[in-house]
Amino acid sequence: RQLLEQNSGVVEKQLRISNTDRSVGGRISGAIARKHGNYGFHGKLNLTFSGSTGQSFGVWNIQGVNLRVIGECNDYVAKGMCGGMIAVSPHSDSTFKAEENVIAGNTCLYGATGGEVFLSGRAGERFGVRNAGCQAVIEGAGDHLGEYMTNGVVVSLGRIGRNVGAGMSGGLIYVYDPEDQGLLMNELNVKNLFRVTSEAGEQQLRGLIEKHQEQTGSVLASAILEDWPMSLAKFWQVAPVSTHGNPEVSASFGAEAEAVAARPATVAAAQGSSSPPRSISSGRWGGSSPTAAS
Repeated sequence: RQLLEQNSGVVEKQLRISNTDRSVGGRISGAIARKHGNYGFHGKLNLTFSGSTGQSFGVWNIQGVNLRVIGECNDYVAKGMCGGMIAVSPHSDSTFKAEENVIAGNTCLYGATGGEVFLSGRAGERFGVRNAGCQAVIEGAGDHLGEYMTNGVVVSLGRIGRNVGAGMSGGLIYVYDPEDQGLLMNELNVKNLFRVTSEAGEQQLRGLIEKHQEQTGSVLASAILEDWPMSLAKFWQVAPVSTHGNPEVSASFGAEAEAVAARPATVAAAQGSSSPPRSISSGRWGGSSPTAAS
């Protein structure tokens, strides 16, 4: 209460949490917004939770509120978030690889307008749906990444599902593809797939990965940063038409970029089609014809 009244200072607390605790953080952010507005709070509230959260963790999170989870989260993480930070990482004594296991559920970032999210692990389906300004780093996701996204940035350091960028009209997505398998793009955004060639795009991408490593201790992020020039060449950038004038988007849209974007193997058989997603028989881009996935 003193932090809220003085609008300055730092409060830190460590708490247990379980999956029956839903919408944690929502009432706190609401109280701050009523007194200081969405962007007028200048204090810092740093809360660290241990356990498994219920749905809608960090809903409506606001500037100055930083939530950390040591454990895992359910669906709807960061729904309606407008500021602050949410970081989720597994317990330090975990024996599994974070990037191969799910750490957050479906439909995260729904309608978020700001703030930052760092997940040291995979997310479920529809990550970033209707994202309108949040910046996030994850280590893989299910289908429909960036669905209806209008602003913000999503970086995936691990494999993702099909129908990428469905209805996406703004913002940027970066995807690490070390085996050069390509992305199963939504057919309406397939021509907006490029390599990262601009200096501003590289700086944005690297800065987010560095912050992800700093906030979560991600082993995968550390490995990517260790040989950055090699890693950079393995990232794709999904950039809708509305972003083509942004400095972060590919430096040129010449014949080479257009050829990469137009390759039909990047198209997922989505949008109501009963046929399976198309993939590349050789597992690479170069000259292979698309075949039905087995």
